[in-house]
Amino acid sequence: MRKSCCFFFLLILTAFISCQKSEEELFTLPEIDISGSSNGIVELPEDVPSIFRDVFSKYTKILAPNGKPIHILAQAGWTDDQVKKGRNVLEFILTDYPGSEYGNDKSVIANTMADRKATMVFFNTEPDLHEAMRGPLRRGTDLSMQDLRGNENPAEGSEDYMNHITRDASFEEIWHLVHDYGIKPTQPVMLAEMREANDKAAEKGWRAWPDDEPQEHPNEYVGVLIDNYYDLWTLRPKKYEGREIKPEDVPEGQSHFGRYFAASRERMKELDPDGYALIQKFFPPYLTYTPELPGYFESTFSLTFDESLVYTYKSQHLANVTLTGSNDSSLIGNGFDNTLKGNAGNNVFEGKGGNDKIDGGTGTDTAVFSGPHADYRITETEKGIIVEDSQQQRDGVDKLTNIEILKFSDKEIKK
Repeated sequence: MRKSCCFFFLLILTAFISCQKSEEELFTLPEIDISGSSNGIVELPEDVPSIFRDVFSKYTKILAPNGKPIHILAQAGWTDDQVKKGRNVLEFILTDYPGSEYGNDKSVIANTMADRKATMVFFNTEPDLHEAMRGPLRRGTDLSMQDLRGNENPAEGSEDYMNHITRDASFEEIWHLVHDYGIKPTQPVMLAEMREANDKAAEKGWRAWPDDEPQEHPNEYVGVLIDNYYDLWTLRPKKYEGREIKPEDVPEGQSHFGRYFAASRERMKELDPDGYALIQKFFPPYLTYTPELPGYFESTFSLTFDESLVYTYKSQHLANVTLTGSNDSSLIGNGFDNTLKGNAGNNVFEGKGGNDKIDGGTGTDTAVFSGPHADYRITETEKGIIVEDSQQQRDGVDKLTNIEILKFSDKEIKK
């Protein structure tokens, strides 16, 4: 009996030593400096272990309040605009939402993610994901990974985004990273409310997945809520990871291939009030990040909803946008307090409602206002021009920088 116990002890000890050795051999990412890059995206340096360089070519990160990175690795097929979109979404989810119940201070969530080496891994396609995960990347690193594919992440201003072609999965998948490595370890009260709201939605027809992993259903449920709160499914996308989405694949008014019954913010409010209330306790009503439109963009980008412009189902929830490059392009704001920035071309800006900040950049730029000149008070300062609308609920108070022309309904003024 004693001999048997000793043998058992040796087995445990051997397994423990083997486990310790295995952990020591796990590869990690070294400190990667992105400060020299104009867009914060760099090629993977040579000192990065080949286990990463054999799969990925690009790197960026965000820093948690504790100074540690949350990593983003991307394959070569990802454009810089797509990488920036993914990084923007991650920053957005981790941005404090002052006054909210669960999102007022997200620092503990971000710090916990960084401590666990949370990492978004951006693969070109699903086959690329499977190929990589059959290799050493699957078990050979100490990173806590969540994937997103390039054919499910349309960047603002791209042809894909403007024509509402690809189903945007960036919010849902990046939420999973935040949930698994930030919220799950730190937010028991939020998790309990997620479970309760999920179960009530299931009684109304919500069909979660995976079917055999009910513990994951609240996680997937909130991912679905995010998508519909920002109206990503209100108008049916045309493709899912490059494959056509047919009308019969998504019943009218539903999302996620019929698994959820409320495919818009308004329908959520009516049909899933518990989910609607939950999402507002962590996420603000608008997207806080600032997309930079591609340098090739040459058109008008509107943040005001217009059912004839399919992309505005999504862009109506943005508050800020920046033009890049030098093409002559226009920006139209919405009712939020917008920050609109121009490029090197001749730009036209229409702030709409809210108190907006508009910077034309270089070129000859125009700010457009809804009413006649007499309805506005114009004040010139050292920093620019302040235009204040005397009519309530119209143009608000706009602060203008590098604007050469003020266009009113009855006249233009050159500054």
